[in-house]
Amino acid sequence: MNFYADNPDLQFHLREGIRWETFVPDWERGFRSDEGPRSLDEAREIYEACLTEVGAYAAREIAPRAREIDEQGVAFRDGEVIQPPALLANIDGLRRMGVLAVALPRETGGSNFPYSVGAGVLELIARACTNTMILYAFYQGPALLILRFGTPEQVERWVKPLAAGAMSGAVAMTEPDAGSDLGAIATSAVPEGTHWRLQGRKQFVTNGCGDVCVVLARSEPGSKGLAGLSLFVVPRKEHGRDNYKVARPERKFVIRGSATCELAFDGACGELLGGRGEGFAEILTFMNEARVAVAIQAVGLGQAAFVAARGYAEKRVQMGRPIARHELVADLLLDMEAEVAALRALVYRCTALQDRLSALERAGGSPAERASFKRELRDRTPLVKWLGAERALWIARTAVQIHGGYGVVQDYDVERHYRNALILPIYEGTSQIQALMSLKDQARWMTEKPWRLVSGSVGVQSPPGDLGEALREMAREYNRALRYALAHGLGPAGLALAAWRPPDRSQLAYALLCAERLAQMLALTRAAEALAAHAHASADRRRVAERYARRALPVVRMQGEIVRSGDRSTLEAIAR
Repeated sequence: MNFYADNPDLQFHLREGIRWETFVPDWERGFRSDEGPRSLDEAREIYEACLTEVGAYAAREIAPRAREIDEQGVAFRDGEVIQPPALLANIDGLRRMGVLAVALPRETGGSNFPYSVGAGVLELIARACTNTMILYAFYQGPALLILRFGTPEQVERWVKPLAAGAMSGAVAMTEPDAGSDLGAIATSAVPEGTHWRLQGRKQFVTNGCGDVCVVLARSEPGSKGLAGLSLFVVPRKEHGRDNYKVARPERKFVIRGSATCELAFDGACGELLGGRGEGFAEILTFMNEARVAVAIQAVGLGQAAFVAARGYAEKRVQMGRPIARHELVADLLLDMEAEVAALRALVYRCTALQDRLSALERAGGSPAERASFKRELRDRTPLVKWLGAERALWIARTAVQIHGGYGVVQDYDVERHYRNALILPIYEGTSQIQALMSLKDQARWMTEKPWRLVSGSVGVQSPPGDLGEALREMAREYNRALRYALAHGLGPAGLALAAWRPPDRSQLAYALLCAERLAQMLALTRAAEALAAHAHASADRRRVAERYARRALPVVRMQGEIVRSGDRSTLEAIAR
């Protein structure tokens, strides 16, 4: 009954896979704090104790309430959002344990843990209950935004209560007519004395019924696109009255215990957060962290679905033996195991990169070193979100299939896991948005140096032997496909000149058409690379890494062949 103790793969990453010595000393500022650990060993003991405690609570208290939370859902009475009592009981337990703010600094009431430890906590909670993990994230998420860009007074007024669990928060970006196009945001903010007045509507706001909301709004009259946007801290109540209206929460068949609200700002009073007109640049870090958080949620959900499927298959006897010993089911279970392991390896590769980058910024590390980590993290962020969303959905769907008829019966958890997995490719940037982000970055990196047009923008760290050769072949396939997709519209000469003469959209139409195929190719490559990095640690780890690479390489080749087919039928249909 401990979701940390029963998961050797998670334990491996948090005990051996992450090189804590490369960033914890800087993170802890040389272990000089009287309230913090006095050495690296002591810090790791504290992290381990926290993960063990949360793992026990997640298995013992949170998981048994997950079905009840799903059945209770979110209600709306007398103009107020009513969250499931079982959900609030889970949060209250986490508050009493003192783990609502593990990633926040000690001076604000947090634990000052690295991002990787916080990711482990998130994964454990997500495995137990997706709805609880989502609400849990909206204590730290808004607090981190205010901590980064707020004044000392704002940190005192908002961050400390969020860290203590005295209030919860929300972040409002999406609008009914804007969606993923943040440049189309119409919500406006006008200065009035020392405060601002907001006018407009926001949609699909997770925990929009929270006590405080960080809002992205247009502060500069006449501005267009991503310029002229600013962040604002807007309290839910002002002088005991509603500061903005929370409409009835969306009625969803996924994450039914999470309040997804529409907000109406009709002269709402807010405070400027950070620099005026710098809202888009400021929100980017939050967006990227939220995308990694969705991937962490996907790992937890995928682990829950895999464990449920394996447990059922080991007990369900058909034709004289457990179905886990039937070839087709055994094959599915091994694929599920490899998919979860690959996603987890990529997730903790990303969190470790974030930790090292943050530690360098605290310690004043060299700009070149910071730039290297930033690029590597930027390369992987859309990929880990894409992979987590798409593969967790496959894992949950496969868990339903292994359960057969029982898989669609609500008495079994896999039905709920499958429904909740359906949100992963949609929120915090759809899978298609992630693919376009990855394409944009890779195309820029390939064309900025002439020699990359030959060698490609992507390289891999690969071990010797067949596993390493499979990784290198995956990278070669991706580079060939990307080069072809870009040259198909630009031509060889246009491709060579792209760094000096940015192409227009019509020249990139074929590459845009291929964006998700290219994202899948690169996501599989990066996941296989992350798995292979630890294949030497044990025979089991090598077995899983080799299986994943053997299954991923043919998929990468297939998608590469489709890209290089030059099939323009979709573009022709659009033109018609």
